[in-house]
Amino acid sequence: MHDENNRRRRRSTARPELLPLLRPEAWALDSGFNPYVVRSHHERIAHAITGGLRDRSYSPRPPAGFRVSKPSGGYRVVSMFQIADEVISNRLLRSLTRKNLPRLSARAYAYRPDLGPHDAIAYVATEFSREHRLFVAEYDFSKFFDTVSHQFLLETLDTIGITRTPLEQYVIERFLEAPEPYLTAEEKNLPKARRLRGVAQGTSLSLFLANVAASELDRSLERLGVGFVRYADDTLIWSPDYGRVSEAASILHEASSHIGSPINAEKSLGIRVLAKEETVHVEMSSTKHVDYLGHRIGMRQVRMKDRSVIRIRERIAELIYTNLIQEPLNGSQAGSRLGGVDRDYVTLIWQLRRYLYGSLTENDVRRFQRGAIPPMSFEGVMSFFPLVNGEAQLRELDEWIAAHIWLGLRKRAHLLKAGGLATPLPHGLEKAQLLGFTATSSRTGDLIDLRVPSVRKIARVIQTAVMTHGLGVVSGRPPLYLYGEE
Repeated sequence: MHDENNRRRRRSTARPELLPLLRPEAWALDSGFNPYVVRSHHERIAHAITGGLRDRSYSPRPPAGFRVSKPSGGYRVVSMFQIADEVISNRLLRSLTRKNLPRLSARAYAYRPDLGPHDAIAYVATEFSREHRLFVAEYDFSKFFDTVSHQFLLETLDTIGITRTPLEQYVIERFLEAPEPYLTAEEKNLPKARRLRGVAQGTSLSLFLANVAASELDRSLERLGVGFVRYADDTLIWSPDYGRVSEAASILHEASSHIGSPINAEKSLGIRVLAKEETVHVEMSSTKHVDYLGHRIGMRQVRMKDRSVIRIRERIAELIYTNLIQEPLNGSQAGSRLGGVDRDYVTLIWQLRRYLYGSLTENDVRRFQRGAIPPMSFEGVMSFFPLVNGEAQLRELDEWIAAHIWLGLRKRAHLLKAGGLATPLPHGLEKAQLLGFTATSSRTGDLIDLRVPSVRKIARVIQTAVMTHGLGVVSGRPPLYLYGEE
């Protein structure tokens, strides 16, 4: 934010609109959410919690909450426990996961240190590619975290043999009882009953408990012999045998009643035939792809989900507007930015490259296209889509980027001329010239690489790196929660 605000000041002759520095609202609700306060008193806090755990008087303090908009509309309320309590919860998550990974299904991909969403996508894509057509069943639980039965969850801990100490059992029960979160300072002082069902979504421990709650479902699907993946409560099932998929759907509905979470009829698409792109006639409801974890998976291709592409386009459009259009449109463009090369265009290309490529330069990407790629960690938005091989979609996105940069430059030139300002390079270039444009710095004489970044190029490089070194080279371990996904 500091760097971006400085860029805005340099672009503008007026007082530009700056990004505001916001303190998290929870810091005002209780000092236990403020990391600076907690750090300054960490020894006293640790001593008190240790004593509470030892004499079994510990309970997490009531959580605050915040709203997160859902793509399908509405919002979910996420609990936020105070820092010290979240330390206990996260420590417990790590301990329970480390001891009990063999007891979890290999097809459960959420909230694990050894598997992630890309592993799920890779497995689904491989299984789909081996078949000519499949029956797929797509079901989603309704408010899974909010409705799971405590009795069922505690019984399942014993049923599947989860290894835990008496102290760990005690802490699990205390977090399950944590009340519904408060959203304001006024709500904080209102009495709230302990939770009787559901798991507080927003604390680390809930991640392990969500996998425990669905473990019996996983085992039933494994015994049935259908293909499936599960990411939290989002389950995708497939088989070339319609009878088995139908039986799997029955198992899922039965598990729903045991868990206490109903099936979301609106988001669950049920059983359909997954057919190849070229298939014309199918005897029942059919599809050419399934959407799963931000990807669109077909029999032969993996593409980005439409919503993912929209988000990428929106971010790029924002960069184009902020760098090229905003100040000329407001009549506050700094003429000092318009020397031999339009310096605001230089900033746009650098920011776009950072967004798509991470820390790689255009020369890095081209070098990796020609030769070996060393073990490294890829960044940038395309690192979240290492398995995408839909060439047409990537080409279309590249063409969209080039067209909108060119149109942005044309709009900028019109505004600059209207304000009596210069229109240096790359203004006036055709779109094809813009793609490979480079310039020389008037200050240092160095070459400035201003070639338009390409999603196809970085996608191919990442695919090669994954084939060489595995999925560990990309952002395969996302934050604990992906609240933005459906």
